[in-house]
Amino acid sequence: MVGCGPKFVQLGENRPAYSREGGRNLGAKLVSNSNLDITPLKAVADSYLGVPYLWGGTSMQGIDCSAFTQSVWRRTFGIELPRVAKQQVSLGIPVFKFGLRPGDLIFFGVNSDSASIDHVGIYMGNNQFINATSSSGVKYSNLDETFWLSKYQCARRIPNLKLLLDSAKRVGIGADNQAGVQAKPALPDNYTTPSLNPISPP
Repeated sequence: MVGCGPKFVQLGENRPAYSREGGRNLGAKLVSNSNLDITPLKAVADSYLGVPYLWGGTSMQGIDCSAFTQSVWRRTFGIELPRVAKQQVSLGIPVFKFGLRPGDLIFFGVNSDSASIDHVGIYMGNNQFINATSSSGVKYSNLDETFWLSKYQCARRIPNLKLLLDSAKRVGIGADNQAGVQAKPALPDNYTTPSLNPISPP
């Protein structure tokens, strides 16, 4: 029911009221503001740029979306994520889209039911995320692109990420990684293999 809540919310102890919109903006600021230094995570993730997509692939010769996130987490933090996106979505803390911050795992599918989740990427800030697409391999994409807007379902935050990042920096993870060969973008984003999934973009 639209409009059932109060237009203004009065806080206790005679603090000033705020509008619902103001409250949402305040909440977004509190959730999203973070000084996380994701250098180790970015270095490892970027080393896969241009690696071609291969359904079921797990190496620099070819990799799929969930193997990509699994490999990045293993190489950066020594943490073993489950192998497939519909299992990875059960991890961590749910995060609202307006509160996304670098390092969050973001999930896509036809709906938010875990059985329907079929793609995962790593949010890197400024609406950009890195993921393995079937059209261009591992690349950066923008959440505002029509294709991703229509598929976005949810996000998860791995607990203690700041502690994990600080630990990774101390041991020098992210340095001297072999980079993949940069691929030339040719087709619109498409994370599915058309013969396996009928819900491919035109």
